[in-house]
Amino acid sequence: MITSKDIKQLAGRVGFDLCGVTTAEIVPEAVEALYRWLDKGYQARMSWMERNRARRTDPGQVGIEARSVIMLGLNYYQPNSETAPDGHGRISRYARGRDYHKVVEAMIKRLLKLIRTRFPETDNTAFKWWVDYGPFLERTYAAKAGLGYLAKNSMLINRQFGSWIFLAEIVTDLELEPDDPDAISHGRCGKCRLCIDACPTNAIIGDGVVDSNRCISYLTVERPGVIPDGLAAKMGNLIFGCDICQEVCPHNHRAQATTHAELKSSKGLGEFLDTSAVLSMQTREEFLQLTAGTTLTRPGLEGLKTNARVVSDNISKRMS
Repeated sequence: MITSKDIKQLAGRVGFDLCGVTTAEIVPEAVEALYRWLDKGYQARMSWMERNRARRTDPGQVGIEARSVIMLGLNYYQPNSETAPDGHGRISRYARGRDYHKVVEAMIKRLLKLIRTRFPETDNTAFKWWVDYGPFLERTYAAKAGLGYLAKNSMLINRQFGSWIFLAEIVTDLELEPDDPDAISHGRCGKCRLCIDACPTNAIIGDGVVDSNRCISYLTVERPGVIPDGLAAKMGNLIFGCDICQEVCPHNHRAQATTHAELKSSKGLGEFLDTSAVLSMQTREEFLQLTAGTTLTRPGLEGLKTNARVVSDNISKRMS
């Protein structure tokens, strides 16, 4: 009979840095927090987050008889260069290599194949999984599975890897032994508010509450259309995503560089993007030729050009 220990061993064999198991029970306080966040409009134009609220908060509504949740984590940290080349915008660490969705998806498929091969009795076992796109409160269940705690910037912080973690989840009808969320001390924020004070757009408006309307990650990745001037001026040279609230976190001072080759800069666009090269693109084909296989396809050609224009203007103003 397969156990939680077996699954963790196989997850490590596939290459996951973290694996924890918890029950598929609803977490009432997390549900209430999500509903308050949505009701206040902090999801900005991400209207898809408003749909299927019950399914998003109840693992039992994903289409199988959910009994357990397997939470998986992958360290993606890479250090920054001290300076940026002239006319270049900085890409967030998570987006510098190959599209992490594809990397983690492939790993999950290998894990499930190993599980079924090693434990033939799981042939009829149901597994539903997602990588950062399913209707699931992944950070809540990661904390419940003992992988970390939820910080003031809403990120999950792990004792070993800080907050530089990609999360993925597998919901299953297996009855697995859950981990004790308090078995490992991952620390706490305490009175520290460095992330709140460091955010240039004041997007962190309370403990664990981020207003996407003001968040640079949202503005440069998800937001369609023109970025408001008051926020654009505070983006600096950030052309895609933002790591500021993570960079100042004391827990991330112990971060260690990822060992996963596909997540490294050499496998994608790297740390910087030439704004003039982006602004000179005219066709979707040019855009896809540049961004294919990376998460920078997300904003589309016009969205990336909007970001490049903002960064170019900010660089010019700084130098004048």
